[in-house]
Formats: sequence, structure tokens, C-alpha cells
Amino acid sequence: MFRSGHEVVEWINSQLKFGMRPGLERMEAALLRLSNPHEQIKTIHIAGTNGKGSTVTYLSSILQSAGYQVGTFTSPYIEYFNERICINNEMISDDDLAWCANVIKPIVEDINKTEMGPFTEFEIITLLSFVYFKNHEVDVVIYEVGLGGRLDATNVIKPLVCGITNIGHDHQAILGDTLESIALEKLGIVKSGVPLFSSVEEPKLLDLFKSYCADLGSSFVPALELYPVSNVQMTTELMTFDWPDLTGIELSMKGQHQIKNATLAYSIINFLKEKRIFNVSDVCLYRGIKEAYWKGRFEVLNDYPPVIIDGAHNQEGMKELCETVQSLYPHHQKHFVVSILGDKDCDEMFGMIREVADKVYFTTFDFHRAQSAESLFLSYGDNSAAYHENFEVVLEHLLSEIEDNDCLIITGSLYFISSVRKFLIN
Repeated sequence: MFRSGHEVVEWINSQLKFGMRPGLERMEAALLRLSNPHEQIKTIHIAGTNGKGSTVTYLSSILQSAGYQVGTFTSPYIEYFNERICINNEMISDDDLAWCANVIKPIVEDINKTEMGPFTEFEIITLLSFVYFKNHEVDVVIYEVGLGGRLDATNVIKPLVCGITNIGHDHQAILGDTLESIALEKLGIVKSGVPLFSSVEEPKLLDLFKSYCADLGSSFVPALELYPVSNVQMTTELMTFDWPDLTGIELSMKGQHQIKNATLAYSIINFLKEKRIFNVSDVCLYRGIKEAYWKGRFEVLNDYPPVIIDGAHNQEGMKELCETVQSLYPHHQKHFVVSILGDKDCDEMFGMIREVADKVYFTTFDFHRAQSAESLFLSYGDNSAAYHENFEVVLEHLLSEIEDNDCLIITGSLYFISSVRKFLIN
């Protein structure tokens, strides 16, 4: 029997050895024995290569501003494991974590002995979330897909609405090598009769989304076409822009990609308003969008000189990061500190970093999938870069040396950012 949150996290981490085992049969079997708690809560489902967590944050912030109790399920965590399961930005308590784990553990252990095989770490966390949200007063839960969509553990829900942020190059070994194959995996979250909203822009993908949804009898809404953005202004403090029916929207999160994420969230909120599922005033929309905040996503930890952490970990994410840095800090000397996981395609990311970085430092951190600093340095192939296997040594050196016209950007992995953020804040 679990008596603490720490014991639960240790148990969950012990499942990491089973790796990723896509499929829904273990989840469905366990949920049936739990009396299907996932069917007793309203949900919204968000997939996509990048921007999932930010879109969840915009949706949650807007609905909270309107007075609703909003659950969120996101990954990975940045500071605390409990961040993955929240109600109105309040993490699940250790006591609740232990209680939920005690409910599901006997069922998990029984199913582990069957031909279905052992539960994965992510499946257990997803199960925990269903039990937790079912037993709390929530108006809606916004679920972020862990990986892909079709076979993701979250894909047992039938949501009010689905959202797909974008389609990019990540996890190709699992999802496929082409954008079309990756898109089909993510489109797997769409259920018959459930509308899909998306911020994809590529014509081929838009056609694929339309035909896929038509075959299911589901409507498809391209959010960026429905709500085109204009009058974009970006400073280091704030971004402002207009939609056709709302002007002077203020955004605290930085980057053009965040406008796309906010537009996707806005299109979903408007649909839920039209269906009279939720009542959200324009005042709540303005406030919710401005107050939305997501750790580790172009997060500025210091202003003078700028110290920025960002979890960019694929070519599309790195492109957005580099463009935002160049736009906001065009005259600063840019120092990049980079650590990347072993399953990532580094070459495209390296090319983008080269275009804006004045100096690059490769490093690593304590994580089983992290590449060594030396291997990253050798892959980069530029002797003007530097490397050190201890990121704390790198950061201490740079923080003691940089001046006001320098800009320090720490990136490459959300898992890396998690370690860095704890170190810098402590």
C-alpha cells in the first residue's frame, strides 16, 4: 500500500523498463474494471508535434477565467511529477496521488500477468488521472496526447472536441518518416461525429485532414483560416494582435507560434460557446489568453542580460525558437547551451542554431536517453563550439561572464530544461 507520493513515483518509474508499448487494450481492460471513469467526465483532446501543452494552457486559462473547474493532463513535467495532473493549475496532492495509485495498483498487477503484458509508465499515469478527475468536481479535463495519437493511452476518451496543433518531424521511428504518415497517427484521435480543429497550414495536410474527417462524419475546422491574424506586434514584454472579431489581444507567451496556438484554442472555445456547453465572455477570453503561462517555453528567467530556457527538441520547435530569439534580441550576442536526446535528428536543429548563435556550448544531463556532450560536439562539426559533460559547470561559467548585451539561450530537450530550471532557480 502506498503511503506517500514519493512511493508512487518510484513505482511508476519502475515501469520505464517496459519502454513504449503502443496500444489501448491494457487501458480498456483496466478502465472496465474501474467502471469506466473516463466516460463520466467531459474532455477535450489535444495532439500535435509542437504546441500541445501551450494550447492546453490557453484553453485552461480561458475556461478558468470564466469560472470553470478545469483539469489538465500534460507531459513531461518541468519541476514536479505532480504537475502532470492539475485542477485549476493546482497539482494533484501527494495524498491524492497515493490514494489513486492504491485504487489502480491491484488492477494493473492483475493485467500485467496476462498476455496483454505489463503497463507502461505513461499508461499508469493516464489511469491515475481518470480516477483522480472522476473523484473531483471538474467541469472539463483537457488531455494532451503523450505520443502520436492513434495508439496513445489517452485515446480511450470520447471528447467534446479534438485539436491538432501542427505536424512536424519528431518520433519518426514510431510515427513514420513522412508528414502524411505522422499526420495519420495524430488523426487517430478523431472520433466519429467529434469535430476536429487544427492550426495545420500545409495544403497537402489540410486536404488529408478534410478527407479523414469526412470519412468519419466529423467536421474539420482549419482555425487559422477561420480566424486570420493581423497587426502583430512583439516586444520582449508582450505580443499583441487582432482577430477579425476581437482586437488588441495581448499574449504573454512569446513567438509567432504562440499566436497559432492561441488561435487554435480560441476556435475551440468559440465552438463550445456556440454549442452552449460553456459560457465565456470576451472579458474572460482577453484575460485568459494574457494570463496563460507555460514553464519552459521561451521562459525568460532573467531580463538583463536575458536568460531564456526553451524546450525546443525537433526541427520545427528549434526554428520557432531561433526566429523568436532573432526577432526579440537582434543586436545581442547569442550564447546557446544545448543538450539533445539520442533519438532526435540533430542535423536540422544544428543548421538553425548556426544561423543565429554567436557561440554554442554542448552539454548533457542525468537522463538515460541524453547524448553525451562530446558526441553532440563532434556531430556539430565546428571547432568554434565548446562542450562539457556537466551542465552546471557550463552555466556557472557563462552566468559569471555574460554582460547586458549578451543573451543566454538554453535548449534542446524539455527533460534538459527540467534539470536546468531547478538548478537556476535554486
